[in-house]
Amino acid sequence: AAVGAAAVGKRRKRTAAAAGGLKETPAALRAPDAAAIAGKRTSKENVVVLAKEAGIKLEVRPWDFLSNVAKDAARGWFVRRAEERGIQWSESVAGFGARQGELDGLFEEIRDPNLRYPDYYTLPFHGYDEGNLSWLAAHELEAATQSMCLGYYDGLSWQDAQEMYRGAARDTISEYWQSVRGHQQSEDGAPHMPEALLDLGCSGGFSTHEMSKAFPGAKMTGMDLSPYFLSVAQLTYPEHTFVHGMAEDTRMPDASFDVVTLNFLLHELPLAASRAALREAMRVLRPGGVLAVLDVDPRRLL
Repeated sequence: AAVGAAAVGKRRKRTAAAAGGLKETPAALRAPDAAAIAGKRTSKENVVVLAKEAGIKLEVRPWDFLSNVAKDAARGWFVRRAEERGIQWSESVAGFGARQGELDGLFEEIRDPNLRYPDYYTLPFHGYDEGNLSWLAAHELEAATQSMCLGYYDGLSWQDAQEMYRGAARDTISEYWQSVRGHQQSEDGAPHMPEALLDLGCSGGFSTHEMSKAFPGAKMTGMDLSPYFLSVAQLTYPEHTFVHGMAEDTRMPDASFDVVTLNFLLHELPLAASRAALREAMRVLRPGGVLAVLDVDPRRLL
């Protein structure tokens, strides 16, 4: 009993001491706007009003919880891994920076000022506070794309890893086309080949160019939501066409492409947007055309 009484006494002393050290902040002393609260109907709305009155910010993005040091450390790991495998990350970024004037001109030509971005596309993404809507992300795009396949093949150079992964995709799509359309012939008697290909979510145009190797005679069109990425794509691959648009609503004519590809796109979209993009792909696909999807293995994202 004596031990219990002593413990209670110590707790009381600590509580009293802590209470004596507390100070009310100006925000705590500020009276809330009763009129504003009276018009609200839910406790959640009341909390928002009280927070604003007290000068408290409730809306915090998950990326904001990371310090700048943590962000830099995470990004630094990717850059170091890429450079250790032979990717000239810094040189690539510097090269695009040196051609910023050309990129700015292409940006104005490509950007659709009337395009409204979906909410999911304006969030922080891939380690960038502005997501894909920034020059920083665009300048690093080439090197980041080159590093995508490093996690799949140990001991290979980035060039060999890319060829193993992208080459397999090219061959599979080409072989499938031959299996379903190869028996058909064009007017000159040659096997019928795709005339037009649409690459949805083309990013910096790398996937569009890879598909052109599978179907060298086809007109290649790449579409992406980022005018920054498309500027890099047009600068890098001027022989192809790049369009600022949404995979969910391309505004392309019905049945206008023989092949539609989605390279590394669906894993980045919300489920509803993925479904909409696939429906749109089927709408613009010609009868007997090929819809091809290439994406990451979720077990090996790094």
